[in-house]
Amino acid sequence: MNAREVLEHFRSVGKWVNWDSTRDHFHHGDPNAEVRGIATTWIASFQAIEAAHAAGANLLITHEPTFYPNYPGFRSAYDLRLKKRDLLTKLSMVVMRCHDTWDRMPGVGIPDAWADFLGFEAEPRPTDRYYKVCLVEGTAGEVARAVQERTSQFGADPVRLFGDGDAKVTRMAVGTGAITRVPQMFQLGADCVLCTDDGMNSWTGGLWAVDSGVPVICVNHATAEIPGMMKMAEYLAATFPGMNAQYVACGLPPSSV
Repeated sequence: MNAREVLEHFRSVGKWVNWDSTRDHFHHGDPNAEVRGIATTWIASFQAIEAAHAAGANLLITHEPTFYPNYPGFRSAYDLRLKKRDLLTKLSMVVMRCHDTWDRMPGVGIPDAWADFLGFEAEPRPTDRYYKVCLVEGTAGEVARAVQERTSQFGADPVRLFGDGDAKVTRMAVGTGAITRVPQMFQLGADCVLCTDDGMNSWTGGLWAVDSGVPVICVNHATAEIPGMMKMAEYLAATFPGMNAQYVACGLPPSSV
């Protein structure tokens, strides 16, 4: 099996993706290369690339970008890009991004895997929705501490809680990535929102939380999406029997100090 066949599989299942305009494509390497092993990761850092190689993989599937697209024109980003390409070439590594497919993949994709990982009972998620509603009990502070306990295995920085930690909550809207729009999530009938630091900030979501009285819990972007990339490795191993597929860490989320 070559790397292109893996992308073609995602194209066959990702009916919701606009394949004429998508983030899901190859970032480096020969798509026709024979795949010896697959590694999945949240973002293609140097750490992830080296871990994939050590695990015997020559196809690295990343959820997020590889080459610093938000820093055009900066010499440091240019130098890092060259250094990373040199390493990937030296290791004969193919890098493919799978974002648009996996963000809405039913059952095992990013939103569903995150909710499953948290361990709360959840309502079904329509394929066209990026958010999920979890059924919770207790106060917002207690729910936030439960999220902290579950995510501590990633070495995540502390979960943040905006608003009233003593508020009783029953329906928590859960989102991932950079699209956790707090008011939109609240409209799902939620009395609590779990978002990410790349999907909100203090002067919008934080202000909304303290003024509305609806608690907002916030985790790192990577924290909310790592479970989905772990699930992807399991999915690929089942989809391509005999293929070694595993998740590798990338150095994110940030550590506590």
